[in-house]
Amino acid sequence: MSMDHVIKILDIKHIAEDGRVLWQAENLTNMLHITGEEYILRATFMGGPSNSYIPTYYYFGLDNRTTLAATDTLVTVGLTEPATYGYSRVAVNSTAQFTVSVALSTHNVATGPIVTYRAVGGTWGPVRNLFLSTTSDNSGYLVASCALLAPITVTAGQQISARMGLGLKDCP
Repeated sequence: MSMDHVIKILDIKHIAEDGRVLWQAENLTNMLHITGEEYILRATFMGGPSNSYIPTYYYFGLDNRTTLAATDTLVTVGLTEPATYGYSRVAVNSTAQFTVSVALSTHNVATGPIVTYRAVGGTWGPVRNLFLSTTSDNSGYLVASCALLAPITVTAGQQISARMGLGLKDCP
């Protein structure tokens, strides 16, 4: 079984302050990073009954890496991640915010909530990628990254919202 697509951005929108959709894309697939593969294997086979590898929260973030590489880490991400005007990684509770269901009668998918990033008081970006990590800083695992179709710059009052599907096969 291939683990090429752990995350798929089911829907992502860049929304103007007045609510107009400036840009939208669907079904964008990811790259699984070496640290993400390590994390999945450790959590599955070494975690034990209390599973110390599963964090209380997973974090979705945005960055501006021009190319994605399997060897990228959270240190790599941190070099191009926004750091001003209201941007921060969005925490998603690991036990309460995902739903798991069978997709197309062929495989399971965990669907996350809509995550939203807002620019407050100024502009941040451009950003080119959405990523999944196990921490809000660079100390954890970079699991996967998904390239957007075009760079996005978010000005004051604008937002990016996205919903992800996660699975061990291409998400529907």
